[in-house]
Amino acid sequence: MTPRVKALFGWAWLALAAAAGVGIVLYSNPLGTALAERAGLKISPHFTGGETAAVIDHGAYKTVVHRPVFDALFWQWPTGFVQVGWEPAGALPGKLREELDVFGSGARGFYVNLDTATGEASYEGQPEWVTAPPKAERLRDSWVIRVRVENPKKKAKRKGPRETH
Repeated sequence: MTPRVKALFGWAWLALAAAAGVGIVLYSNPLGTALAERAGLKISPHFTGGETAAVIDHGAYKTVVHRPVFDALFWQWPTGFVQVGWEPAGALPGKLREELDVFGSGARGFYVNLDTATGEASYEGQPEWVTAPPKAERLRDSWVIRVRVENPKKKAKRKGPRETH
């Protein structure tokens, strides 16, 4: 084989390998998702916010409240969170005030306030089991707040200021 033919084969191999690499990157997420679903694997609720517990329809937008997340590998954390989201972001009013029943127990008087222009969030009537101030996050087409809460089954041992895991 002449050096010219060897070089041609080398460049052809490089082009095929690069195309395969790009294809793997482009199609790996759907492929990985399909394989995980077939295997019965689920994404951790620490990433997704947990399963949806309630949806409150306000007409132009909706509020999605997720189940409380305290999950660890073999046990439950003494503190966790409840994710609350509002979608679609384009239909939200400038200021939101939403009453929440975090544990689905019928409790009333706990409100989350969100200014969608500045991203500032606050609580009204904050119960003692809420362990940290709110922090709002703007996602692709929604706003989300994770309400940090104590696990009612495992009271957090506090030393000084309230801490979360």
